[in-house]
Amino acid sequence: MALRRGRKDDQGSWRLLPSEGRKGNPPAWPLQKWRELEKQKPAEERNDAAARAIDTRELATWRTIWKTPQAVAWDQLGWRHDVALYVRLLVASEAGSLKAASEARQWSNLLGLNPSAMLRNRWRIATDQVAEKRQENTKKDSARRPSSKDRLHVVRNGTGF
Repeated sequence: MALRRGRKDDQGSWRLLPSEGRKGNPPAWPLQKWRELEKQKPAEERNDAAARAIDTRELATWRTIWKTPQAVAWDQLGWRHDVALYVRLLVASEAGSLKAASEARQWSNLLGLNPSAMLRNRWRIATDQVAEKRQENTKKDSARRPSSKDRLHVVRNGTGF
């Protein structure tokens, strides 16, 4: 299957994701919190402070990731649990787990979080034409050479001019 071809009849099979991302609140966190998992350990093995920190980081990452354009597709496909597993692995990789980092990378491919994965999923982010035009105009304005009038300055002396 040629994913890069630009045939007219091929365009309908691509999912267009909004450039502004998913609107609204994220879904409820579907996994058990680390604090609850810590309670299952013997008292001498518990680290409640670390568990609270992990819970906080997971929820912050969860809120952020559900604002991405890909989150629109995840919501439609019901991939909440899959995204939660990715977030858990991502947070564990931030804490230094190489195994979690490897797993998180694989999950990011499945969830369409990089360009090649988006291509495989046949997802495209819609262009925000208004923002593009605004950026284009800003570039034109900043690229404009100053005129001779721009270089002139009024100099005041004791007589008013």
